[in-house]
Amino acid sequence: MWTRWVAVLGGAVVLGLGVGGCSEAAVSGPPSPVTAARPAQPGVTGGLVGAVTKLGLISQDSCQTGPAEQVYPDCDRFMAQLRSAVATVRDSAGGLPNAAEVKRTAAETLAGADAFDRDGCGSGPTGSASSGASSCVGNLARVRAGVTTLIAQTASVANR
Repeated sequence: MWTRWVAVLGGAVVLGLGVGGCSEAAVSGPPSPVTAARPAQPGVTGGLVGAVTKLGLISQDSCQTGPAEQVYPDCDRFMAQLRSAVATVRDSAGGLPNAAEVKRTAAETLAGADAFDRDGCGSGPTGSASSGASSCVGNLARVRAGVTTLIAQTASVANR
């Protein structure tokens, strides 16, 4: 019984010290250097920041960097990830100063991804109906150009 009482009392003391350390001064102290160095950019949402970050990661995929004529059959996952990020950028770009250009580039990029699927370029269910390597390489080139352009157009979001 005595050890249980000491354990409960000791836990309460530790808890009291932990909570006691959270004074108003600690809560209302000076802003962290990260917060002070990165002021909020008007019109930028967390979803947009996440999608732009995802575009940066997508840009490192072999479907973006490798020889198009060799990689296009294996780009189904790349296209799926790209569609998600580009659609989010398009839908969240309204508050950006260059919103019209970003939305136009996003629409063109998504059209390239749709053409890639329509032409049966991937290894998915429509991949066997491929209309030829030249159209697939061309579609992938359109998508790649769109990704590169979107990254440039949203660079201020990525650097916020």
